Amino acid sequence: MTRSVAWELVRRGHLVRSVRLAPFGPAAVAVVTFLVARRGGTDDVIGDLRLLGLLLALGSGYVLDDGAAVTLQASPYSLARRLWLRIGCATAIVAPLWTAMLAYLLPSAPAGDRWAVGLGLTVELAAVVAVVLAVAAWGRRRGVEHPGIITTPVLLASLFLAASISRAPLLIGPGPQWTSAHVRWSVVLVVATGVLLVGMLDPAARWRSPSPHPDRAVC
Repeated sequence: MTRSVAWELVRRGHLVRSVRLAPFGPAAVAVVTFLVARRGGTDDVIGDLRLLGLLLALGSGYVLDDGAAVTLQASPYSLARRLWLRIGCATAIVAPLWTAMLAYLLPSAPAGDRWAVGLGLTVELAAVVAVVLAVAAWGRRRGVEHPGIITTPVLLASLFLAASISRAPLLIGPGPQWTSAHVRWSVVLVVATGVLLVGMLDPAARWRSPSPHPDRAVC
């Protein structure tokens, strides 16, 4: 898909109208409610941000739902480019909301921990969103028309599993294990991104090995 075609889809609103933005509604309402209710500060910055980040991640899983996906499989535009446009729409919603939450809630954290908390929780959100999108991409690849519905139980089950692993904790507060926990989150982010990229490949694409003698005519 050329830049001019992509820009035309955005300019005329076709792309935005084709993306399921309704699941972001509860997240947006929750963000506004929290920001209004927490104007005087909060006693649990990490808990509040993780909760709101979870809502944003749950909404992100539905952006790859596409009722016209079967029809568009025959289009000359690659699956990856079509999905990147949808992921870009989700990013345009998640990034400003997350930035606003950090700006309002991080001042309640201890001054020496604000950068670590902000960066660490951003890595957590990015990893969770990557997992959700990877599940949705592979659901579409397997023929699920609306894979967003399967991302919610998968994400909740994954977080429950992460919370139950005591030897390699992920959902912890600032302390000696904060850095090592977020190294693990970074690994999750890298792996999930790799799975997502593979899931975005066109199912009909095949690797072609070059001919050993391309200049020889076949008789």
